[in-house]
Amino acid sequence: MCAAAVFLGASAATAAAGTGGAGMTQPAPKTVASAPAAQAAPLLAPVASIPQIAAGVAFRRVSKRAVSAAALTYVSHARGPLQVRVDVVRLADGYSVFTDERTVAPEATQKIDWNGRARSGLALDGRYQLRIALAGAGASSATGAAAGGGGASPEAAAPPPGSASVKTFTFVGAVFPVRGPHDYGQGAAAFGAGRAGHVHQGQDVMADCGTPLVAARGGVVVQRAFQALAGNYLVIQDPITGQSNMYAHLRAPATVKRGQRVETGQPIGVVGETGDATACHLHFEIWTAPGWYRGGAPIDPLPTLQAWDRLS
Repeated sequence: MCAAAVFLGASAATAAAGTGGAGMTQPAPKTVASAPAAQAAPLLAPVASIPQIAAGVAFRRVSKRAVSAAALTYVSHARGPLQVRVDVVRLADGYSVFTDERTVAPEATQKIDWNGRARSGLALDGRYQLRIALAGAGASSATGAAAGGGGASPEAAAPPPGSASVKTFTFVGAVFPVRGPHDYGQGAAAFGAGRAGHVHQGQDVMADCGTPLVAARGGVVVQRAFQALAGNYLVIQDPITGQSNMYAHLRAPATVKRGQRVETGQPIGVVGETGDATACHLHFEIWTAPGWYRGGAPIDPLPTLQAWDRLS
């Protein structure tokens, strides 16, 4: 991997100098929840106002308050085929970010997986509602509101006539990758800091060795290796945004393998100081589409990390 010699260039010795290193004052621990996979077989119950349909929802939780994916399972008990429509509706403006419409045979179990994909990319963080309706019933408009959102309205909170709410939930598109006390490296640990022949392409997040790490965004593992500068590192490509996230200095090889599909919030390893590092920390990079050394470019991840940190 000839390009790997310059993708990181982060000496944790300089990172430690900018942040206090291993002897820094750590912030108070956060209470964080694990991120188990969505249940495979949710309990089915009759849907209000559509008695011939029974449905259940399982969520992939990334915290006590938020989820990153939903799996809806339903079955029709009607005597003949039904045309069934499912929407994921943003409550801020009643906009349907995802629609599935299909003809359903009696007693044939249906499953719909929603991973946060919207018509224009990744759905915005916020409150959503899973709705189910029969063909011809009033479903939420997919085009009646701007993708950027808008003010909440009383009508947005309730399903239109002929459809029913299955579940209301809070969606987040990403989570903070370090699941424990941490601090942001400054100076030479920041994005763009000078290096011999190149610049620092990520942001260092200082944390104790052994602190759990999770995938900030789900996707496919495109690289998992050891490199002299990066140590044990991992790159996950997000098929929705086209971006890549890179995690370096893991204490041991990542717990996920190249080619594996990982979910948002899934454990990937622990903080370490492998490679060119003298203090425990995560070196984290974000690459624009089409991704890490695929034509994309590294961008400053600090504002994004801070936003994820506030939500996680």
